[in-house]
Amino acid sequence: MAEPRPPRAPREPHPPRPNRPRRPATLRGRITLITTLVMAAVVAVGGAGFAVLLSLSLHQQAVQASEIELDRVEALLERDGPSALTESDGWAQLLSDGTVVAASDELDDAGPLVETPPSAGDGDEGTRTLDPDDLLGRTVPVPGDDDTLVIAAATTDDGLLVVGVDDGVRADAVATTVVLLAVAGPLLVALVALITFVSVGRALRPVDRIRAATDGITADDLGRRVEVPEGSDEIARLATTMNRMLARLDDAQSRQRRFVSDASHELRSPLSALRQTAEVARDYPGTLQPEQLAATVAEESERMAALVDGLLLLTRADEGALRFDAHEVDLDDLVLAEAARLRASHPALRIDTSGVGAARVRGDSAMLGRMLRNLGDNAARHARSTVSLRCGIVDGRAELRVGDDGSGIPVAERERVFERFVRLDESRSRDSGGSGLGLAIVASIVAAHGGTVAIADDLAAEPDGPVAPAGTVFTVMLPAEG
Repeated sequence: MAEPRPPRAPREPHPPRPNRPRRPATLRGRITLITTLVMAAVVAVGGAGFAVLLSLSLHQQAVQASEIELDRVEALLERDGPSALTESDGWAQLLSDGTVVAASDELDDAGPLVETPPSAGDGDEGTRTLDPDDLLGRTVPVPGDDDTLVIAAATTDDGLLVVGVDDGVRADAVATTVVLLAVAGPLLVALVALITFVSVGRALRPVDRIRAATDGITADDLGRRVEVPEGSDEIARLATTMNRMLARLDDAQSRQRRFVSDASHELRSPLSALRQTAEVARDYPGTLQPEQLAATVAEESERMAALVDGLLLLTRADEGALRFDAHEVDLDDLVLAEAARLRASHPALRIDTSGVGAARVRGDSAMLGRMLRNLGDNAARHARSTVSLRCGIVDGRAELRVGDDGSGIPVAERERVFERFVRLDESRSRDSGGSGLGLAIVASIVAAHGGTVAIADDLAAEPDGPVAPAGTVFTVMLPAEG
């Protein structure tokens, strides 16, 4: 028997995570913070760079002044000797073997400004010399004093001559500049932050008004619009785009409500017919023959099923889910099959197929057949005597044309007839057939196959054609295959 496993040791709790600094919640605050940080970095780097450049510039001036002073004192030594150095102004020393031989009044009783190596023969290995050029520009303190000097040196017959100029001016100027920058920098950063905060607030004020106005718009009040600021900047374009979006939403909601209302009305008609037929058969036995009752129920049920099927297809099309089994389809075969169906169902009409030519497309034969059936039924419903079916290849695309010699469709109604539950005045009654979904289904199927559908004026461009110029022609263009 296996030994029981020892209980697991309890896990140690994770150490608490350090609280991260939270960034400002508003865009105004974030822009102000970023601008302030960038400005502070620029001021800090710029101030430090300015102080360094100022120090270097003043130091270079001091070096040049020390060289001029060296020339003056060196000329004085050549003329009057070391004794003249004690009566000279400024800072100057004459050194020999590390000892001050003579010095100016400013350096009286001061130690040597620089240390010189001992001469040869003092027990050192070799002779060490001090190059005066190495001393040029060096900053040294005055022994026993708080002053500092920028020195220059030269070798003379009497020893090493070292002169200097006061470096306190440079140090004071740099210190004063640093203090001024330390005071003015934060003030400048604070001023920029304030200006940015106020400016961004004023710039974003229209956005806040747009937000407040949009927040107050509900689904029952999509007719409201936001105020568009003057000008053509980004805020004005945002308000214009927002109003366009609201207009589209308002139009979509209106169409949806109209669609639901029309669908309810259309579904109510067959249901009412079925209920009335059932009530007559129940309340007045023997009034309706069983065959008549079955025919009425079958007709209204078929009509309601077709309506529901059309609504489902349009709903899938709206959701982008109108998928089909794509394969090569001979469009001319579908046209000839539709012509045969129309001849059988409308024997009084002439169905002309003289313009049918070979055309192959890629799509779903069932959907394309339904599209043709809807166009054929629509043409047969409005035709006086003739329905024309044509197809072929035009400019590399498959063209399908279904025409009738009816009264035609007004130009103002040609876009609207493809909407749902739209029926023109002559086809308002139930007896004329159709629920107003046929052409909407045609448009959805054609769009799903990557094509277009449009209504031509008539066949006036083809006066010898079988359809009178007063009729209507639906033209469908589809991508050709092969």
